[in-house]
Amino acid sequence: SLNHAKPTNQSVIMAKHAPDLIMCRKQPGVAIGRLCAKHDGLCVICDSYVRPTTLVRVCDECNYGSYAGRCVICGNKGESDAYYCRECVMLEKDRDGCPKIVNLGQAKTNFHYERKKFNVGTKN
Repeated sequence: SLNHAKPTNQSVIMAKHAPDLIMCRKQPGVAIGRLCAKHDGLCVICDSYVRPTTLVRVCDECNYGSYAGRCVICGNKGESDAYYCRECVMLEKDRDGCPKIVNLGQAKTNFHYERKKFNVGTKN
């Protein structure tokens, strides 16, 4: 029998490997993108850990109010600056606009409804 892994709360969102994630892609402003401890050192486009080169800039809308200083990939509290890797800079993927992920993705949405269905983590 096949052992299917259930999604966990600690799952890592990777933009390149999750095609249902949508990036903002608006004109970037002066705000610098941040990454949480889980995604520290990760290129926000290709999920590579090698040769960080250029600082990530996010649009003013993605850095407004409670969104300020949040992780570009998952939305948790940002701890370090986000960078594009050298390959993405050479391919000019850093010029495509704001890289902030604006939706949750199918796996995380399914996990939420599965928890709700079985009343896991709720107070009775």
